[in-house]
Amino acid sequence: MSSEPEGLVRRCQQGELAAFTELFQLYETQVYRLSLTILRNEHDAQDAVQDVFLRVFEQIKKYEGRSSFKTWLTTIVVNMCRDRLRRRKVRQAISLDWIRGRASGHNVVEEVTDQQYRQAMWRYIDQLDEGLRLPLVLHYLEELPCDEVAQILKIRTSTVYSRLNTARVKLRAMAQADMGGHGVAGPGRDQVRTSER
Repeated sequence: MSSEPEGLVRRCQQGELAAFTELFQLYETQVYRLSLTILRNEHDAQDAVQDVFLRVFEQIKKYEGRSSFKTWLTTIVVNMCRDRLRRRKVRQAISLDWIRGRASGHNVVEEVTDQQYRQAMWRYIDQLDEGLRLPLVLHYLEELPCDEVAQILKIRTSTVYSRLNTARVKLRAMAQADMGGHGVAGPGRDQVRTSER
């Protein structure tokens, strides 16, 4: 954990409201993006951001630093979004609004192809069950190491590796079936790539 979030957390624990505002501003986008990825609905994701930070405000004094603050926060986000999904019980199509395209100046054909690839990948990811989708999102999108993903999801690290491998195999099979056995076009795209945010 970098000194800035660590210092903000300490100040929040001492009851400094200005520090909580800074913490909110620092993590709001990350919380929204992860909530949107899980809930697949912009309105629900915005509501989740408010609920998550209310929970953080209520629980921050209990944070002991045994894990990084980001891991602690991500655990809250995942749990609250799972609760929302259970209550809602209606699965909706994933929203891709948070995925940022390439910077202007790129070849238009390349941009369209890349966007089509990302949309196809998210369509496939959306078909995975939660047990495979969440580790994939946390590891590749949130760039969390597998041991932190295991901690957040309360499963063994070896289970995370196994689920990531299973998810990749299923994604590859879906892509090949969708493209008549040729897979999704794109050089070196044998893994989920979500680095362009």
